[in-house]
Amino acid sequence: MTIERRARPAALPAVCLLLLWMAVPAVAETRAGWTETGTLSAPEAFQAAAADEQFIYAIASRQIARYDRHTGERVAVSTGEAKHLNSGFFHEGKLYCAHSNYPQTPEQSQIKVLDVDTMELSTAHDFRDYGGSLTWVLRRDGHWWCNFARYGEQNGETFFAKFDDDWNELARWTYPPEVIAQLGRYSLSGGIWDGGELLVTGHDDPVLFRLRLPEEGNVLEFVGSEAAPFSGQGIARDPVTGGLVGIRRAEREVVFAAAPAPEPLRLRVLSYNIHHAEGVDRKLDLERIAGVIRAVEPDLVALQEVDRNVRRSESVDQPAELARLTGMEGVFGGNIELQGGEYGNAVLSRLPIVRHENHLLPRFDDGEQRGVLEVEVTLPGDRGRLLLLATHFDHRRNERERIASAGAVNELVAKRPGLPALLAGDLNAVPESETLRIIGEQWTRSNAEVQPTIPVKEPTRQIDYVLYRPEGRWKVIETKVLDESVASDHRAFLAVLELRNEPRP
Repeated sequence: MTIERRARPAALPAVCLLLLWMAVPAVAETRAGWTETGTLSAPEAFQAAAADEQFIYAIASRQIARYDRHTGERVAVSTGEAKHLNSGFFHEGKLYCAHSNYPQTPEQSQIKVLDVDTMELSTAHDFRDYGGSLTWVLRRDGHWWCNFARYGEQNGETFFAKFDDDWNELARWTYPPEVIAQLGRYSLSGGIWDGGELLVTGHDDPVLFRLRLPEEGNVLEFVGSEAAPFSGQGIARDPVTGGLVGIRRAEREVVFAAAPAPEPLRLRVLSYNIHHAEGVDRKLDLERIAGVIRAVEPDLVALQEVDRNVRRSESVDQPAELARLTGMEGVFGGNIELQGGEYGNAVLSRLPIVRHENHLLPRFDDGEQRGVLEVEVTLPGDRGRLLLLATHFDHRRNERERIASAGAVNELVAKRPGLPALLAGDLNAVPESETLRIIGEQWTRSNAEVQPTIPVKEPTRQIDYVLYRPEGRWKVIETKVLDESVASDHRAFLAVLELRNEPRP
C-alpha cells in the first residue's frame, strides 16, 4: 500500500454550498475550505483517523490499524475489546479513543486508550450512562473535554462537557440550532481544538463547523463553516504537517488536509520624531501630535524624542498621555535622565503588547545615550507574534556611533530569527550612508525611492524609516511622508505593509 499525494481542492457541490449558505446565519463568517493533500487506503477507515510522527491510525468500530506513514503499509492491529470506537486523540504518547455501545440504549460510554507500543486497547474511564454516546475526547489546559451525542429527534440534546482529572464535570454546553439543523437525524462525530476554537464534524457531510465557548450562557457560539475533503466522522491533528487527518468512509481511505491559508495581514506602521511635542512654532502641544497620529489610523507607531515626567514638557507622562489620546497601548524606553524625568523612545500599538525591553546602544565620545526599544506584539488570527524595534541613532557628523548602533540592532534581531520584524525610527542617516548599508544586511527599506523627512518645512533628506525582515514575508502597499510641517521638527513617515502567510514546509 502507498500513500497517494495529490492536490485536490476540497469543494462542495454548488447546490450543497448554496443550501449550506442559506442555513448559516448572516453573522457567521464563511471561511475558505481545507485542501486535500493526499490519501491512504485503509479498510479500517470507517470511524476516524489519527496520526503521530511515524504512523497513521485508521479507526474502525472494533479495532485500530497502524500504517507506516511513508510506505502506506499496515504494520499492526489493535487487540482488546471494543464495540463502537468513534475518534482518536494523542495525549502523552497514547491514543485516547471515544467508545460507546451505539446504537443500543441506554447509552454506555467509555474512554479507551491504545498503548501504541503493544497495540492493546484498555478502558481509561467508564462514564456508564452519561446521557449520550461519547464521540470524542480531548485534553487541553489541564482538563478533559468530551462530546456526548444524541440522535434522531433528540440530537439537539448533544452536549460538550469539561471535566477535571477526577472526572468531576465542571461545565457543559449545547450546540447552536444552526449547527443541529444541518445534521438531519445524525449528530456530531468528531472535534478538535484549533487555537481557541473548536472544529466539529457531522456524520456524513464534508463540512467543518467552527465554534467557540461563549462568554456567557451554555450554548456554543457558531463562528462559521468550512468545506472539508473528508465526509464527517472523527478527525485529528497531523503533527507532521500541522493539518488534519480524517476519513472518507465510502472509499475506506484516510484523507490528509491542509488548513485554509489566512488572508495576508495588512499593517499601518508610523515612525515619528515628535521633538517632545514642541512644534516649530515653539508651542508644546501633545494633542496636536496625537491628532497627526490619529489621522492616519496606524496599527503600530514608533516615536522618538519622547519625554516622560520632564519639566520642560510640563512633567507630563507623554507615552501614557499619547496612548490615552490615540486609544492605543503604549510602552516607553528611557535612555537619559532629564529634568526630573526620562527621555527616550516609545511605541504605541493597537495590537496586544506581550513583551517589551529597552536596550542601550553603543555610546562614543560622551555623546547622548541612545537606545532601541524592543516590543513584541500578538498578531490577530492565530498568526503568532511580531517584533518591532523602535530606535533613534546619534546625530553627529562622524558616523562611527551610528555604524556601531546599526551593528547592535542587527545582532539583536538575529537572536529572534523566527519572528517577522519591523525596524522604525530616526536613524539620522541618509539612504546612501554606510549606516544604511549595514542595516541593509538584515533589513529591507519599505521605500526604494528616497522620501525626504527633514527639514520639516521643505524636506530634502530622508533620515526617518520603516524597514522589515525577512524580505519574502512582506509586501509594500504604500509609503508616504505626512504633509504636516508644524507639530514637530520632523515629518512623520508612514508605511502600509502586508505580512504574507508563512510558507509551508
